[in-house]
Amino acid sequence: MSREHDAPPRHVAARHDALTGLASRDEILALITAEFDCQSSDRHFSVLLVDIDGFREFNDALGPAKGDELLCMIADRLTASLRPGDTIGRLAGDEFVVIARRCHSIAARAMAAGFASIFEPAFELGNRQLTLTASVGVASSTDTDISATQLVHNATAAMHAAKAVGRNKHHVFTDELHNTNRTRLELIERLRGVAMVERELTMAYQPIVELATGTVVGAEALIRWNHPELGLLMPDTFIPLAEDADLIVPLSIWIITEVAGTIADWQARDIHLQIGVNVSPAHFATGTLATDVIDIVDTYRIEPGRLALELAESQTLHDLDAVHYQLRDVQRHGVLIAIDDFGSGFSSLERLATLPVDILKIDKSLTQHLDSDNLHRRRAMTTLCTALVDVTSTLGKDTVIEGIETAEQLQICTDMGVTFGQGHLLGRPMSSAALEQFIARHSTHSESA
Repeated sequence: MSREHDAPPRHVAARHDALTGLASRDEILALITAEFDCQSSDRHFSVLLVDIDGFREFNDALGPAKGDELLCMIADRLTASLRPGDTIGRLAGDEFVVIARRCHSIAARAMAAGFASIFEPAFELGNRQLTLTASVGVASSTDTDISATQLVHNATAAMHAAKAVGRNKHHVFTDELHNTNRTRLELIERLRGVAMVERELTMAYQPIVELATGTVVGAEALIRWNHPELGLLMPDTFIPLAEDADLIVPLSIWIITEVAGTIADWQARDIHLQIGVNVSPAHFATGTLATDVIDIVDTYRIEPGRLALELAESQTLHDLDAVHYQLRDVQRHGVLIAIDDFGSGFSSLERLATLPVDILKIDKSLTQHLDSDNLHRRRAMTTLCTALVDVTSTLGKDTVIEGIETAEQLQICTDMGVTFGQGHLLGRPMSSAALEQFIARHSTHSESA
């Protein structure tokens, strides 16, 4: 959204965002350039970049039309909060930018902090009440090495620094952030260009074990990045970058294709495992997930029951209709559906019963308290996990309990009737070749026992 304070009503033109009527990205950059052209030693200005926390999840759950309606409501609140003479625009998606004229960084910091109160009243959307927060980055025209584009980049870097601390935060751009932002942009460009092509990305496989026998029945596929300069990067380092840069869908397709190739190789050598792959909400949102997966499964001739798509509980149960048909389509092609991190989102069991789901993976946040020194917490979590296992069994779904890290946790899970387990005690993530050796060792051990 983009609009100048006290400007005429919204209209759609090249200078304005088509959805909200606020200033467009190009118009914002032009206005910032104009401010630089007339800037004097006593006339400074600041740019505030406002990013809505978790908006992607709201948009996926509500659908694009309601998501657009919510963006317009946000734009109205932000516009109403501006000082006379300030300008607000919409850069893209859920990112808004404010040009605060005659405003030093200290005053801009206070303005950014004040944005929190704008989001405190819930947004009423139909029969829903949505509570939102925003992360804000501040950059000043007094910063060095500045152009309009660079100033917006600086504000963006500050916004990401705010998000790194947590939701509903603000941060002012500093010279230290300049290097951090440069590294971030370099990672995005490498991920966009050569990381997938030059095989820098690899898959690790964490075993899933049948608790009663110790037999390895499958694994969860986890992506890693062997960066030539930074070394091994974990997904929490680069997956958010892929999401920000709209690279998550091609990355998701790459992951599923890579795993399918490994499964096909194992099938040819009579190694039969069930491999789970995490699926991004953004891939669901495109509406192409089912066809993408089916094409890959058909290309590699994956046997039924060998590939499982793992979806986070929160993303799957928020909007049942949006995912139901895609899940059904892939199930018809022999792909299993697993709900990951189950128990962390306190979902409705009624909604769970209607989902086309084969496997429930109980979240490690519950498992870690099974052997807690706090007896009350231990009893509560044991009761909760036992109830979840009973429910999933009644629904005819398999249960995997995640995060088993101690022998006592393993014994408790076995006693409560959990069928399958996953965690560092049972096996850490490893390469496909290492997993084959791991299976061979455990098979020999089981036979000798």
